[in-house]
Amino acid sequence: MRAMKRLIILIILGLAILGAVFFVRSTRGVQIQENDVAAGTGLDLSTPEYKITEHIVGEDDIFATIMEDFGFGYSEMLAMVDAVSSTYDLTRIRVGQPIRLAKDEYGHDVYLEYERSKDLCVRVYFEDGGYRAEEHDIKYDVEIVKQGATVSSSMYIDGLEANIPEEIIMEFADTFAWTIDFSIQVKKGDSFEILYEKRSRDGEDAGMGNILAGKFVNVGEELTAYLFENEEGDLAYYSGEGESMVRQFLRAPLNFRRISSGYTYARFDPINGAKTPHLAIDYAAAIGTPIMSVGDGVIRFAGWNNQGYGNFVKVRHNDVYTTEYAHMSGFAKGIRNGVSVKQGQIIGYVGSTGWSTGPHLHYQIRKHGSLVNPLALELPPGDPIPEGKQDAFEEIKKKYNEMF
Repeated sequence: MRAMKRLIILIILGLAILGAVFFVRSTRGVQIQENDVAAGTGLDLSTPEYKITEHIVGEDDIFATIMEDFGFGYSEMLAMVDAVSSTYDLTRIRVGQPIRLAKDEYGHDVYLEYERSKDLCVRVYFEDGGYRAEEHDIKYDVEIVKQGATVSSSMYIDGLEANIPEEIIMEFADTFAWTIDFSIQVKKGDSFEILYEKRSRDGEDAGMGNILAGKFVNVGEELTAYLFENEEGDLAYYSGEGESMVRQFLRAPLNFRRISSGYTYARFDPINGAKTPHLAIDYAAAIGTPIMSVGDGVIRFAGWNNQGYGNFVKVRHNDVYTTEYAHMSGFAKGIRNGVSVKQGQIIGYVGSTGWSTGPHLHYQIRKHGSLVNPLALELPPGDPIPEGKQDAFEEIKKKYNEMF
């Protein structure tokens, strides 16, 4: 009897031990299996996967029709525009920019994303039957590229032949637009170097980023520009001396165009058939090329000039300087006597009116009423680096100079 009880106890203990071993092995097997799945996929299991539909804004597109294609009704579209208007006006979409709609695995709308610029996107989240908008920085992989060239014909042509992207050449010219007129002051043998960002997203080329620094050597004189944060916290360009590249006057009233004749005191006048003083610059350009005011000012005259200038505009900038623009084909909208204009504002268009033998802009500057050489005009320097940021600027200069 006792032997029988002892046998039964041993059997029960044996079964308990076997059960415990089986349980441990089973749970270990499950844990290993979960780890193997996570390691094998390489996925963050907490990150949802969305189905993305992309639309590139076309010439005839408006936000309403794009949303209709995405399956939204007109009232839904209006509600969305109204709800996010304080963040961004979705009706102001631009040609060439992408709009994306993200849906989850069940086909529910998660967010709408619009790239408003190359740096910012607006994302509209669908939440609780409503909409919430946020702006996000666009994340890129960035490579810093250095390129340069020596001028043999023109900065533009030689830059292209050196495989510098056209966009970078033009932005480089814009950066120095207050310092040098690339149309006439550039000489054979001049050279330039540019440090700029080349961007990519998900392994695909995403265009050019900012120009970080630039150097231009003009007849032995080195001009420099560095990207740095200004007093308002925005990125701006400063010279090597720590002065803003933005000044009172632009060096040229046209965007980087060829000039037919430079400043000279003895220019042959094809109309009069004689050499006469020509205290101005003639810019050869196609009819209709926009003409900019080189500085802030007030229109003192906009109309027909009977002294051979044809359609003519005079801008008074202050008590000292006045600029004059002649032979225009026409005036920009709203340009008339007494109207204020800003630096870079379009005031008219290249033509061949008055005493002119071909399309060009005749441009001249008066100082205290007398004509002066626009290229030799020395203007006050731009605003300096903000107080307290000089050391940081010097560090940026050192960093970029070491990359040249």
